Amino acid sequence: MIKYFTVSCCLILALLGCQSQNINTRTLEHALDEHYLLTHFQYLASDELQGRKVGTKANTVAQQYLVQQFKHLSIPPFESSYLHPFTFKWLFTNEVSGNNVIAQIKTSDSNDYIVLTAHFDHIGHNGERIYNGADDNASGTAAVLAIAKQLQQNKQQLNHNILFVLTDGEESHLKGVKAFIQQQSQYVPRIKLNINLDMLAGSKHSKNLHFMSKKLDLLLNEPELQSFYQHQNYTNFRVIKGFKRQLTIENQRVSWLKASDHFGFYRVGIPIIYYGVGVHENYHTPKDTYENTNHQLLIQSANTVYHQLMLLDQLI
Repeated sequence: MIKYFTVSCCLILALLGCQSQNINTRTLEHALDEHYLLTHFQYLASDELQGRKVGTKANTVAQQYLVQQFKHLSIPPFESSYLHPFTFKWLFTNEVSGNNVIAQIKTSDSNDYIVLTAHFDHIGHNGERIYNGADDNASGTAAVLAIAKQLQQNKQQLNHNILFVLTDGEESHLKGVKAFIQQQSQYVPRIKLNINLDMLAGSKHSKNLHFMSKKLDLLLNEPELQSFYQHQNYTNFRVIKGFKRQLTIENQRVSWLKASDHFGFYRVGIPIIYYGVGVHENYHTPKDTYENTNHQLLIQSANTVYHQLMLLDQLI
């Protein structure tokens, strides 16, 4: 997350007909490969990648790793390439090069897209102090890979094309998502929804996943919106609507709408949903490591997002 600067069709149909009290007591099904999820999470947060800062050799290693995972899953690239380069000026002097990593699952019956995003870059290192960015955002990136794996296995159930956009340069004022929107402007009218994942594992003390949404009323009528909100209630896991209006460790007020890549889609009128745990004590510190995160929270968060995506794919 940038530093702040200002299920199946039958299940879905059953849920739409359920009373809210029944929905509120259901159990979260773990559909994703947990070992796969945690393995990628651990590597992306490792010292080897030196904090994955945009424009660095370690960031390039992370890019190639992500490309290889999509290849292993037999998920094809977008527009004939997994890597989509961009450049930007930083601190008024140096030009920085980044690459978004983009793959897609296409259906035969739709021209429209649901875009699942997570940024894979972080803020690098300062001498021997590595800012591993485990929660921020190796967690969201690993979740996208795990969700992509499951969607590829169930792609015959999908009604929409799914675009997996792993952005670079998010920590540099959302440069990656801005590049994506500019470079793929012809696709913007075909993007029905962006689901953005940024910080899903928290610290060891984190317990809850939060979400915010904007412009969903452009896609869903009132009963469908209520189904979406109610669908997030589980007996064994809390998913909370909204984020606390808290200060970061830099004593700057959080603007959650502008806090991550979903803002780039919101600015061009695309409905968005953002999932995250909020700010915690390890945010943007060298303590944000694999060992200091809540692995079970990540597993539950990623599974929640997968189920929500499957529901929304049928509703919108």
